[in-house]
Amino acid sequence: MSDAVIKKHSKYAATLLVALIGLGWMAPTAQSQEFDFERLQKRVRTYTVVIDMDLDLAFGIHSSEQKERYIATIVTEDGLIIFNGSDLAGGGVIGGMPGVNVSVTPRRIEVSTLDGATYDAEYLGVDRYTGIGFVKATADTSLEFEPIKFKTRRRFEVGEWLALYMLLPEFISPPLTADIGMVSSVVASPESFPLTVGFNSFQMTSVLFDEDLEPVGVLGMLVDPARASLEANGLMEALGQFGMPLLGVISGDRLAKVIAEPPTASGGERGWLGIRLQALTAELAEYWQLETGGGIIVNETVKGSPADKAGLQVGDVIVSVNGGPVDVDREENISIFQRRISELGPEASVEMMILRPANGDSDTLTLLATLDEAPIGATDAEEYESTPLEFTVRNLVFDDYFFLNQDAETFKGVFVSEMAQGGLAAIGGLQIGDIVQRIGDTEIGSVDEAQAVLESLEQSQPTEMILFVWRANQTMFVNIKTDWQ
Repeated sequence: MSDAVIKKHSKYAATLLVALIGLGWMAPTAQSQEFDFERLQKRVRTYTVVIDMDLDLAFGIHSSEQKERYIATIVTEDGLIIFNGSDLAGGGVIGGMPGVNVSVTPRRIEVSTLDGATYDAEYLGVDRYTGIGFVKATADTSLEFEPIKFKTRRRFEVGEWLALYMLLPEFISPPLTADIGMVSSVVASPESFPLTVGFNSFQMTSVLFDEDLEPVGVLGMLVDPARASLEANGLMEALGQFGMPLLGVISGDRLAKVIAEPPTASGGERGWLGIRLQALTAELAEYWQLETGGGIIVNETVKGSPADKAGLQVGDVIVSVNGGPVDVDREENISIFQRRISELGPEASVEMMILRPANGDSDTLTLLATLDEAPIGATDAEEYESTPLEFTVRNLVFDDYFFLNQDAETFKGVFVSEMAQGGLAAIGGLQIGDIVQRIGDTEIGSVDEAQAVLESLEQSQPTEMILFVWRANQTMFVNIKTDWQ
């Protein structure tokens, strides 16, 4: 049996073991619960599907292929489907270097109903705050799917029981098995979130049903604000005291908003204000004599950004957004504010109450901004792979300029994002993270320009080539010996 098969079956074995242990812990009390699973299963079959997906994974100089299966749920009549997208969220920035990340690319997606019908589907993206992935069935547009209808405006109580179905290994039929859990706490901060016990992380994005068999949400994970990222590939799990994920209910109300505005691979659905920021701690508030429970300090505004156009200045403190307080009094809660702005989306109008410290006092101002579309991330930038030289470059993105402290108007080049171990580029001394600014005598400012030069060199086949690169705040030449066999 191959290592891949062993790994896959080990994963399923671990899933079943955790599920059985969870049921064992609850067995004495759970027997009193009377979920009508026979009736629930009939209802579940109408909107539950299985996704089979082929993935290409790349991390630096390493790459591999992987097959995954997910339990998924139809949420719209035209075939929009949600599933656990954490596998596609990748690994974010590694070692503080932007762009060196785990790239996960779906290659083939097939959706199967529990009645055996199959459809091809296209990948849309992953919601960066819930980890929910989205695909869209590409079946005949005249075909209507029967979607789930989540119950909204529902309050959760500690001690109430919930049920779900999880996906079994491919060799088992039928493919679903039931599980039950309980609401253990209703967290108020850093966000309202009903925590559960009895479930496990292998059941993420499974639909949760209450005792009336109403779908009230999906199983999700509470994200630690101190470790969260705005990048879809930077999602971090929040761990409790004993290293256990903090699982709970992503409610029907929150799902309604995410489903109404599903993500896209380009990430363009995010709102963007355009500031560098820090938290207004109690110490800073006391120093500036500001009477507020928290806020966002503006450290810098991006030229031409919504913040710049609105008149935000360095030192301003944002204490209110659209009438709601900004209670950010420590750095680890900054991402709560970032998410709030991001989820408003591009073109959203934002009214901000600003405190502007001056001469031991502060002025109170109201500023209006219209959010822009967020800049794309490294994983969504256009790229080009030079097959003979065995390396890949991508366009520079906003985060690169931010991290490198460079001006996008004057700093040009392409980012070396992937490279084959032992390949010609690697042997010649090129490194992941280099910014290629010139190939031979030609200046490079984009992937298209790099592609044109490299393809021309493939035709002329010189014995060597010189790349002028920017690396760690200095420039240097890299000499690559070629082999055009």
